[in-house]
Amino acid sequence: MAETISLREKKKAKTKLALLEAALALINEGTFRSVLVDDICAQAEVSKVTFFKFFPQKEELLIYFMSIWQVRCYKELADNGKRGFAAVRHAFSMVAEYAEKQPGIMLSLISFLAEQKMHPCVPALSKAELSLLFPDVEAAQRAEIGGKNMHQIFEQCVQEAREDGQLVAHVSNEEAVVLLFSMFYGAYLSAHLFHSDDFMAYYELHLKTLTR
Repeated sequence: MAETISLREKKKAKTKLALLEAALALINEGTFRSVLVDDICAQAEVSKVTFFKFFPQKEELLIYFMSIWQVRCYKELADNGKRGFAAVRHAFSMVAEYAEKQPGIMLSLISFLAEQKMHPCVPALSKAELSLLFPDVEAAQRAEIGGKNMHQIFEQCVQEAREDGQLVAHVSNEEAVVLLFSMFYGAYLSAHLFHSDDFMAYYELHLKTLTR
C-alpha cells in the first residue's frame, strides 16, 4: 500500500528542513550561539512565529540536526553492510567528513550538551521528513531507518563487536556504549583543542581502548 502523507505534513517538514539548512549555512565555521533567529528566518524565508512554532528554543535546532544525522548514519551502515567496530569507524568518519564541510556545528552541539543536566531526547523524524530526506527509499525501509537512535546504533555495534571477538573482554557491553558516546564527543573536542584537523586519528586513538 502506498504511503499517504498530507500536504500539510509535507509543508511542515519542508519548513523545518529549510530552517535547519539556513542555520547550518549561517554557522559555517562560527558558533550556533552567535547565529540570530532573525537571520535564520530571513535566510529560510520563514516568519519568526513559524520558527518558534517548530522550535520553541533556538537550541532545539541542534537536537533536530542530531535526529537527522543519526538516521543518515544508520542508513549508511545498513547500505554498506558494516558491523562491529567497522560500523563505529564509519560513523566516526561521517563526523570527520562533516567537520570539513561544517566545522562549527559539532562544537556548537558539544557546547550545548555541556550545559544540559542529561542527554536531551532526540525525537524521531516524521514520515514526511523521512520522505523528503530519502525520496528513493521505500516507505517500509524509511520507517525502519527512522526508528533507530544513536544509542541503539552503538548497542548494535558493540554486540556485533562482541560476537566477532573485537571487543576487549574486561569491558561490558553497557560500558562500551558509554565509552563510544564519550569518544563521539570527546575525541572530536580533543582534536579541536590540539588544533588538529585529523579527527579520525583521534577517534582511532580512543578506539584502541576497546579493540582487541
